[in-house]
Amino acid sequence: MTDKINPQKRITIFDTTLRDGDQASGFHLFREEKIEIAKQLSKLGVDVIEAGFPASSQGDYDSVSEISKIIGTPEGPVICALSRAIDSDIEKAATAISSAYKKRIHTFIATSDIHIEDKFKKSRDWVIEQAISAVKKAREYVEDVEFSCEDFGRSDSDYTVDVVSAAILSGASTINLPDTVGWLTPSESYEKVKYVIETVRKRGLDAIFSVHNHNDFGMATATTIEAIRAGARQVEATINGIGERAGNTSLEEIVAIIKTRKLGECNVRTEHIGETSRLLSRITDIYPQPNKAIVGKNAFSHEAGIHQDGMIKGRETYETMNPSEFGVESVLTFGPRSGRNALREKYKQLKISINDNEFDEIVERFKGLADRKKEVDDSDLILAIKNEKQIPVYYKLVSYNPVHVNGNFVSIVELESLGKRERIYEEGDGQIDSAIRGVRKLTRKEELQLTDFNSRSIGRGSDAIGETRINVTKNGWEVKGYSQNSDVVRSAIESFVDAVNRMKYIEDYFNKGSL
Repeated sequence: MTDKINPQKRITIFDTTLRDGDQASGFHLFREEKIEIAKQLSKLGVDVIEAGFPASSQGDYDSVSEISKIIGTPEGPVICALSRAIDSDIEKAATAISSAYKKRIHTFIATSDIHIEDKFKKSRDWVIEQAISAVKKAREYVEDVEFSCEDFGRSDSDYTVDVVSAAILSGASTINLPDTVGWLTPSESYEKVKYVIETVRKRGLDAIFSVHNHNDFGMATATTIEAIRAGARQVEATINGIGERAGNTSLEEIVAIIKTRKLGECNVRTEHIGETSRLLSRITDIYPQPNKAIVGKNAFSHEAGIHQDGMIKGRETYETMNPSEFGVESVLTFGPRSGRNALREKYKQLKISINDNEFDEIVERFKGLADRKKEVDDSDLILAIKNEKQIPVYYKLVSYNPVHVNGNFVSIVELESLGKRERIYEEGDGQIDSAIRGVRKLTRKEELQLTDFNSRSIGRGSDAIGETRINVTKNGWEVKGYSQNSDVVRSAIESFVDAVNRMKYIEDYFNKGSL
């Protein structure tokens, strides 16, 4: 794939999800999880995987070592290890990546006066000496050495040029200019990166210049774009934008801009972005906010009537990218501001034919219903047709009792339907999974697909309430189950029962020949 890239326009994509992303509070990854993500990053087509910081812990050292063996093939990406400008760090990085076919040591030292004076309590000259020593040490092990000026955003530009020049003369082939605390505005990023690159080149020196920007002021993607315009040819980013504090430049955002706005060319296979984002979310159990660009669940959702009408007539009216090219979907969602044309189109998709006189009344009923709810689903569309107030309770959870038997979870679930109670014992991967398996069998709804599951705690104390929202699909229909309960597990089970009731309501409508 690299052969198709114009070298003059090529932007190297350096993924640091496994290193900087792993450092974020609540995002720590275990070795097997890192390996699974590294495999997916290789499939995605990133050029460099920063696998970790070997000197930081034995666990990270082992992860980097295993990734180097498994992912670091001749056809795979460069495997990179981070190190401080300390000999022992560099030695650990070198041994950790030794099995990789293409390997890089990424060494760094802070160059801002804030760090030099307050953290190191040293001089600028001392920092340059450390940088020279570190790069030379790294070159003893690998030819591909990256050097970073930590806190470049707050570093003196002329001093940065001196440090960078020394690093290049010592053997660094990539120079990273990180805005470590997200300090720069986009215009400042452009000017500062451009100045350093041009001034270094005037000295007869050159390298691949890189940026690694943080999102403390919400500007990481914007400052990275401006750095590319200024001459940077490597971008360091993370999946879903995870990372220290407010995160890093989002890989999916910067790749989408590079490709859509033709800022350059890169090797990333964009059709795998959605699955990569979902994999990381599943492993960390932390999902992007709904309005997150590219991978948020609302990124390509359209609910307002004007927007829906535009989308029906032409996708380009409200979508600047084709979501399928990024492994995600475009959807029309429905609420009180949805348009008549979109509702009519939705009913057609459900294979429901409505005459014009009936349709006007149904639209008004649906909007009234949507005004009273946070979210609506396909069962609410049926409610509007039938002019009914609520979904019948076909099934009700009576009780559940979790049991741990010989290392397996078993749930005893009892449901009530039409005045009769039925009980089942079912195994599964935990209390919730085993209980939901039981509900599926008791309700004869084993074909239901659980497409989204979100359970959270409302409140911080012992009196916190569990809230669960789920999405379930069948035959192109989608319903949303919801429950609140002081028992988090019961909340999850009840939300699935709620979804089963809503799906049965749709099934009954079609089975009774209501067309």
